[in-house]
Amino acid sequence: MGEPRPYRGVGAEVRRAQRRAALIETGLDCLDADGLGGVSVRSICARARLTPRYFYESFADLDELLIAVVDTVAAEIATHVVAAVAAAPDQFDAQVRALVSAAFDVVSGDPRKANSVLVAASGHPALRHRRSEIAMDYAEIAMSNLPALAARSAAERREVRATTLFLLGGSVELIVAVLSGGVRLSRTRVVALLTDMWTSVLAERAGVHG
Repeated sequence: MGEPRPYRGVGAEVRRAQRRAALIETGLDCLDADGLGGVSVRSICARARLTPRYFYESFADLDELLIAVVDTVAAEIATHVVAAVAAAPDQFDAQVRALVSAAFDVVSGDPRKANSVLVAASGHPALRHRRSEIAMDYAEIAMSNLPALAARSAAERREVRATTLFLLGGSVELIVAVLSGGVRLSRTRVVALLTDMWTSVLAERAGVHG
């Protein structure tokens, strides 16, 4: 069998990638509109205006699509964080502030993204497992991209990793509370508080100084 012919000048692989991206984007919409309990292959296909055939072309089941949604948002956060830290002044507190600001802006700028990676991912077994893996990934990103952490010895890095995971957990809870309206704080205050917490805890527990 020969290669599929381009449709309107667009190759088959490109069209598959476009449909996959559309399904992930629609998954974000459905999670936000219907909640984790209401989202389904049927609802995603209907909103995306694609048949189930095209869903299963890219994903084995609903769980695989939901994991792809969370992974896409997590990757966007990581990309923004790495770029922000690299562009920050060469002081630890400034680099931490850049990290916190970049992460917060991604989730606060789009409620769908906040819901998928911060809320929905905690309420589903497959997503909960992936969320734990992402937390470990983020701890490694912080340790690798903040020079003061990257310079730690192997033994020190174990404590730094544990401390960073602790900080990530608390940061997520605060951000969820702020975005849901449970805690009324401006963006400036959220970033300032989290920056102070990260720098002070790391200084105390991991021997990092601003």
